Amino acid sequence: MVWTTIWSHAQRGIAQHSIAEGVINLTLKQIAPVKKIRLVFANEYGQQTQKVQNLSVKTDKCCQFISDFSLAPNELFKTKSILIDPSARTWQLTFHITSIESGFAYNDADFLPESKKIDFCSGLLAIEAELDGKCIIALGDSLTEGATWTTPLQRNLRKQNTYLVNQGINGSCLLKPSSDNANTEKQNLFYGFGGLRRLEECLLSHSNVSKVLLSLGVNDLINGELTLETFKTGIREMIHLCNVSGVDYQLCTLTPCLGYPGMNQTKENLRKEINQWLLDNYRQVWDFSKIVGEASGHLYSLFDSGDHLHFNAVAGLAIARQISSDFVKGE
Repeated sequence: MVWTTIWSHAQRGIAQHSIAEGVINLTLKQIAPVKKIRLVFANEYGQQTQKVQNLSVKTDKCCQFISDFSLAPNELFKTKSILIDPSARTWQLTFHITSIESGFAYNDADFLPESKKIDFCSGLLAIEAELDGKCIIALGDSLTEGATWTTPLQRNLRKQNTYLVNQGINGSCLLKPSSDNANTEKQNLFYGFGGLRRLEECLLSHSNVSKVLLSLGVNDLINGELTLETFKTGIREMIHLCNVSGVDYQLCTLTPCLGYPGMNQTKENLRKEINQWLLDNYRQVWDFSKIVGEASGHLYSLFDSGDHLHFNAVAGLAIARQISSDFVKGE
């Protein structure tokens, strides 16, 4: 058995969107029937030292308290092994955090819905367990973070001791860090670092990673900041990092989005050119575009969430079914 990341969520700069400090209460559905876990904390985007206090993990028959600790900017911290009840259906995590600058919103399929006093979870990055399994990272933008395809795929893969973790950030770009704020200091990078930096951080913070699913570029395309050559460069850099890290990779075609604000026929032609390059040059490509979109460059109406960019849960199931069959075939 080996320590393996079984859950994670992508951090982003949240300083402009969250209060200064607060108590974090999380109730997670059981991810795996394990006896021991470790919590992974990070201060990936923060500029100030974070203090984590009064951390506790409660399952049915077990409750463990962890000593207070601090997180300097860019620091990664893993707790000691925490005993939990393997039969518990829920895991309750509670802690107090200061300097809320790096974290994520509470939109995760593994969380039980409950009222929150603050809008973002800061500090916590991942959960590891000691088991015979492997971790797969889905690195992407809102089409990944929205979990339409990752959630049904997670359910299937967890039965095989394969733990797909959702590292999607809405608005994330392949080529550059991005923000919804004119101040682009890293604590304000609400859309996260660029793709290569995000991949570097993921490979440092996640354990026993076997594969990374790379699905980035549509925001660069819509923003008018992408060319075929810059896309090639960005993807090749990420592939190189996977190769030198001994991790497999899987590429994904860019899905259609004509009708979304900022999208036009010129960008649609580039999207098709990019997808053809991927399909012509790499064997490890999932053609999401073919599953959810029309040749005209629009999402199928059945799959359109309404804004012509984000596909809905029906589309997510269609993608997950195709991916699941590929995993069964060992691709």
